[in-house]
Amino acid sequence: MRKRFSLPLLAALPAVLSACGDDLDLDRYSRVRYNSYADCLTANRSMINRGLSNPCQKSSGSGGGYYGPYARIVGSTTRYIGYTSSGGLSGSGLTYDSKKGTYGSFKAPVSRGGFTGSARAGSSSSGSS
Repeated sequence: MRKRFSLPLLAALPAVLSACGDDLDLDRYSRVRYNSYADCLTANRSMINRGLSNPCQKSSGSGGGYYGPYARIVGSTTRYIGYTSSGGLSGSGLTYDSKKGTYGSFKAPVSRGGFTGSARAGSSSSGSS
């Protein structure tokens, strides 16, 4: 028996696949740990000026300090995700296109369960001692 696929089904496949790709996987993001809140704010001042809210979150680890926003570079575009005032992840973020030198914003699909694996997300340390 041969199976036949109609063109409308195949034509819909890219839309279905792109919808699945909207969830954010924090394993693909990284963030920097700063020694103090002031260091974090200073390092992220340009993003704050461009509209990124709450870019710093207190670290719950034994080392203390603060984490900067989650960041991911894809091609020439960097996506930044800050935090809510209660310490959760923000539902919106900031983008920066290094080729065009422009900033924009995007809606982060928090409600769809895309924020998973935050304990595995990469981090590095920065700031003054």
